[in-house]
Amino acid sequence: MRIAFFSPGLSSHLQAMAALGAALAGRGHQCFYVGHPDLAAVLPESLELIALDPARCDWSPASVIRNTRRPSLPFGIRRTVSDMAAITRTLCMEAPALLRKHGIEAVVTDQMEAGGALVAEHLGLPFVSLAVAAPINREPMVPLPVLEWPYEDSEAAAKRNAVGERIADWLTARHDRTITECATQLGCAPKTRLIDCLSPLAQISQLTEGFDFPRKHRPAGFHYVGALRLSRPVSSIQPMPEIARDRPFVFASLGTLQGHRFNLFQRIARACRALDVQLMIAHCGGLTPAQAGRLDADWVVDRVDQKAALARADVVITHAGLNTVVDALTATVPMLCIPLAFDQPGMAARVRHAGVGEVVSKRATPKIIATALNILLTASADYKAAARPLAKGFASAGGAKRAALLIEHAFSKDASVQGASQAAA
Repeated sequence: MRIAFFSPGLSSHLQAMAALGAALAGRGHQCFYVGHPDLAAVLPESLELIALDPARCDWSPASVIRNTRRPSLPFGIRRTVSDMAAITRTLCMEAPALLRKHGIEAVVTDQMEAGGALVAEHLGLPFVSLAVAAPINREPMVPLPVLEWPYEDSEAAAKRNAVGERIADWLTARHDRTITECATQLGCAPKTRLIDCLSPLAQISQLTEGFDFPRKHRPAGFHYVGALRLSRPVSSIQPMPEIARDRPFVFASLGTLQGHRFNLFQRIARACRALDVQLMIAHCGGLTPAQAGRLDADWVVDRVDQKAALARADVVITHAGLNTVVDALTATVPMLCIPLAFDQPGMAARVRHAGVGEVVSKRATPKIIATALNILLTASADYKAAARPLAKGFASAGGAKRAALLIEHAFSKDASVQGASQAAA
């Protein structure tokens, strides 16, 4: 089967799509990615690029990443929503002809990209939705992923969550209008919001049921498969240094998009100095050499093997991106989450709900950060104990292999999606 993938051109999304593409390719399918030609240099081998015409794109991967690095309210969110609307519109205009030309038979689309669902429906192709980040599926008791609110099973929480949804819909109105217009132009069923574009066949999440908030109204075809990862050696710019055993070791990373936040790293470093703990900061290329040299940390590196760092760490300080959270859970390392944007508040809320870490504001002072770190270090055994069953859950969830089986069942005319879960287990 020839399968087209749609997703934002961001590293974490492409990595998940790459792992899924590799699993499907291993089962004899041909996998393609529909996107801007500038992504050719970073597109994984498991996905063949179906390139959009750049002359018809009033955006580029570089401009999208620049705006993603500045996600603050209100202007940062407006820029990101504007980018989302522009990309969806381009895909809806250009992708139908491209998919016909390449003989595409089915679609896998990121929950965050409505264009894949709309184009698939227009062409009469089956499609599956993939929640690379926290699922956007709405339930009365589950706060939106962009909110750091805790899970509460109460009428007050349901009212609070409804208010959050109304505010979010107001902030994303431009993208929603684009979805409505494109659905009409393509002859699709009426749609007014991104959540109207989720697959009726199957929806796959990188979380596990044990790590998500309790959901009472999951669609029949909703499946937790855990992290989608490629099995490959990690090439590190800098190997792990020798870590002294007589003092705690803290590893801090804000991911590939937010590693430029010098001021936050500076506050983290001051907090660690106050506690006399060892600190390694990995900025993922976000800092200049001069900035890196000014941080009062034991080690400031571009990149290291994150799993090796976590294997030695007593605490990880993270922006609560899904990949780092899963790696920390797998290593049973207590987390101090400092969510910055997008679904990170929702991931941080799940970390706190599961009892595997603490959360502080991105504006937290060194004293507040130090207080939270001290709590994690003092009660480390309790946080590790809470993480162990979650780590086992991710290890047994099935990952890309199970997701590929679920997708095959969803695309098969003779198999039910509901039965695929048992067959793939």
